[in-house]
Amino acid sequence: MNQTPLTPRVNAAGYPMEDGIFGVNVEITRRGFFGGLSAQMLNNRKLFAGADAPAGWDCEGFERVTDRPFESLCHSSFVILKNGTMSQTSADIALQKGRTYEAAVWVRACADTATVTFGVAGKEQTFTVAATNQPFTALSFIFDGEDLDDGTFTVKVNGEAAVFEVSLLPTDHFFGMRRDVIEALRAIGPTSLRFPGGCAADHFDWKESLKDPAYRTPTDGSSKWFLFRDSYDQDTLDIGLNEFMMLCRELHAEPELTVSLILSDGEDARRLVEYCNGDAATEYGAKRQALGFDPFGIHLWYVGNEAYFFGGAYQPSAVAAARTDELIAAMKSADPTIAVAIGLTWGYGYREWAHDFMNRLQSGFEYVSYHDYIGILPDATQGDNGMATCEMLESNFADGECFGLHFYRDDLYADCFEKIRVCVDEWNYSWGKDSSGALLFSNALQFHFFAKGKVTYHIDRAEFFMPVNEGMVFVRGNTCKTESTGELFRLMQSHRGGRVIPCESGNPALDILCTDHGGHLYLSVVNRKDTPVELTAEGYGIAACTELRTGEYSFTNNDFAVIQSADATVHGHSVLFMKLAK
Repeated sequence: MNQTPLTPRVNAAGYPMEDGIFGVNVEITRRGFFGGLSAQMLNNRKLFAGADAPAGWDCEGFERVTDRPFESLCHSSFVILKNGTMSQTSADIALQKGRTYEAAVWVRACADTATVTFGVAGKEQTFTVAATNQPFTALSFIFDGEDLDDGTFTVKVNGEAAVFEVSLLPTDHFFGMRRDVIEALRAIGPTSLRFPGGCAADHFDWKESLKDPAYRTPTDGSSKWFLFRDSYDQDTLDIGLNEFMMLCRELHAEPELTVSLILSDGEDARRLVEYCNGDAATEYGAKRQALGFDPFGIHLWYVGNEAYFFGGAYQPSAVAAARTDELIAAMKSADPTIAVAIGLTWGYGYREWAHDFMNRLQSGFEYVSYHDYIGILPDATQGDNGMATCEMLESNFADGECFGLHFYRDDLYADCFEKIRVCVDEWNYSWGKDSSGALLFSNALQFHFFAKGKVTYHIDRAEFFMPVNEGMVFVRGNTCKTESTGELFRLMQSHRGGRVIPCESGNPALDILCTDHGGHLYLSVVNRKDTPVELTAEGYGIAACTELRTGEYSFTNNDFAVIQSADATVHGHSVLFMKLAK
């Protein structure tokens, strides 16, 4: 095996490694929340989705009620069981021996009394409910778990009773979230969390999310098929604004919020900023304090998200610019210290939109948003593993340039780019995809590009989209494990606090990120090709090596290993992390 010498240029000017590029975008979407971060095990638990019967539930002896949402505590559809049953069997209903769980239903007896039996199969309990003038009765019990996958939850009524919603949670949940997923995120170490994400912001009612979870009206995402496709085009809003803030505090991560152009007018946006950052003397700051929370101190706010695609009435550039001005002025009136990121695009079909938007915008801003998905997916002509796409990825970012950011720098902001800061608030190989060797390889090159793009493109923040069930952490039932891109982020953390400097190798197969930490250098080296490369660094001792090694380089294989050794060899399409002692 030929050796490749590395030559770090420690005397180069360099620049600080930005902590901001270690952010993640925790959008409420797909299996990121339900079936992921959320501890709730029952899908469509508020019975909102479905036509003739609630989606995800098998029902007998029932009436589906969709035209009287005011009767439900969460203003949703509901079911009346008449000597009937409703049950759900799912891989998300998963228990463990040694843990305790709480089962709950919210019901109303329709006449006289009814008996209600509910719970996981083999763990049910029965209650008698009398008809009263109260809108509902909340029933719950705690039980000991047994090892169970693919469980069944059943509600059975003898007599007649309305069933409004149900719940199944571990008793040790953290504000409705899974502790094992939180620990996995903690190990990855994100520096910031963006919420409620991008497209989900156009369906997120922040004031509704402040209520007790049982009272929150489900979010209807049926206008965007990709948003809540794993929960019947709806979200039960179990993780709201306050829960998100508790997650940020638990992870010691900076919170970032997206304000919708569609849902928020100026007054609503002002109240949201006041709720998050105002003191107890303000109207909405007092509401937050009354709920038991000190000021959140959220600094970075995104105004709008892909309005040029999904803006509806606010899609035209003139309307979007006017709305953006309205929101920014109102938000900064509540807290002049906040930073604002405006939503733009580099897409070829929308460049005229971007120019017109910027020409009309009157407000000041601190960041411009940039979304960066590689997005080239295998097709039928490429074979099962998409090798043509894999070969294309080998040359990605090889020249350190990006045509989308070229548009920002050389066209849209040609006269003022020195004042512009870029936040890549959505990036990944592609959204909605499971982890694989090809995604890891692409994500490693992309992260290197962001870290090395500060001078060329003014990138100082980035948010990976998204960490749970789309590359970083895999969650199913009782399973929670860190995926290859999660390990990539964890190992990249050792670059933090360093100074980015050039490192030359003379080998075009290698993509290198090098940071100088005073007493040592830290390098991450991506091998673009199949052939292993042995590395040397003259004048430096190799203090430690960790390789993130892929198995088969494809979109269909997810085998990888984290290998620690003294061997400074980076295998094909893998990443080697090296600590060099001076």
